[in-house]
Amino acid sequence: LARHLQKEAQSQHNNSEFTEEQKKTIGKIATCLELRSAALQSTQSQEEFKLEDLKKLEPILKNILTYNKEFPFDVQPVPLRRILAPGEEENLEFEEEEEGGAGAGSPDSFPARVPGAAIFFEFKHYKPKKRFTSTKCFAFMEMDEIKPGPIVIELYKKPTDFKRKKLQLLTKKPLYLHLHQTLHKE
Repeated sequence: LARHLQKEAQSQHNNSEFTEEQKKTIGKIATCLELRSAALQSTQSQEEFKLEDLKKLEPILKNILTYNKEFPFDVQPVPLRRILAPGEEENLEFEEEEEGGAGAGSPDSFPARVPGAAIFFEFKHYKPKKRFTSTKCFAFMEMDEIKPGPIVIELYKKPTDFKRKKLQLLTKKPLYLHLHQTLHKE
């Protein structure tokens, strides 16, 4: 069984039933089975695989052939807000706002209202000792990045810089906001 799984994991067939992620998981399971088999056949005492360790694999095995396209919970639209920095409110021409929130409409319903417009995401957390909500970090998406599919956005240190002049990454480590955009025509 382990050899069969390993063979399936390493196959390069385009008509394979498994995605690349599933093939990686199958490869890991095959390795576990090979190690378990070797441990059972060995007469010397080695580090053992316990039943509890194998039971941890059960949900992964059940999940291999299933794919849930539904998002795990209902995401409600967020009302659009305009935020202008002081001094930016002069000579601005806005198009009439359409009804609907984030996630509603096609790419055409997100016109570049102002040159350099962007959608900001602020990540806030509650500080119980001080009894207020503080911004932890922020990210932004420029209008040309609004298209269906996955997008990866960098996270920046607070305070939120709406002018995007002095941006500093939140950490030196590669830490990003991963989004999957779905645009609906209405």
